[in-house]
Amino acid sequence: MEGADEVEAARKVLTKLQSDGAVGFTVKYDEENIQHVTVANVPVSEVAQPAAREPRPSPEQMQEDNMVEASAVNQAHTGVSKPRRLSVRSVTLGLSLFAAGVAAGMVIMALVDRTPG
Repeated sequence: MEGADEVEAARKVLTKLQSDGAVGFTVKYDEENIQHVTVANVPVSEVAQPAAREPRPSPEQMQEDNMVEASAVNQAHTGVSKPRRLSVRSVTLGLSLFAAGVAAGMVIMALVDRTPG
């Protein structure tokens, strides 16, 4: 559809849709790619409505749900629902093992650098 401007062209398309029920267009992307499109005037009652979506839970609700699920898992495995706390001893042991690994890696790197090659 052509018109003096976009508004007039849109009015012509609307009028044609209301009278004929459909308008055909040729969409030319480039010299080789041309597509024919037909836009039909379909009554609103025949248009499929999008499915209703459930509202997304808030981060606080998700965290609460995860805690409830974790609690249920703890109850299922141990029969007791209590959160686990890390003891000072286990944290100290973990940090000591990490430090030992770093130190061993540094010693190995120093030995590899000294190797003539």
